[in-house]
Amino acid sequence: TTVTILIVRASDVDGWLRLVRSYMVLGEHDKARAAASDARRALADDANKLQRLDSGMRALGVEG
Repeated sequence: TTVTILIVRASDVDGWLRLVRSYMVLGEHDKARAAASDARRALADDANKLQRLDSGMRALGVEG
């Protein structure tokens, strides 16, 4: 199998969303939720990025 590792900069909303989407596609819902939580902590100081993240997470069906 091929494994691709996504390296995400803490401030990269799109990178976080790609990571969460990847986990969802792989059926790794717990990891997707954990990544979403990590992303929210990383973006907590930027309301605009946090809003974009939350919107993307809702579109992916990820909560928490």
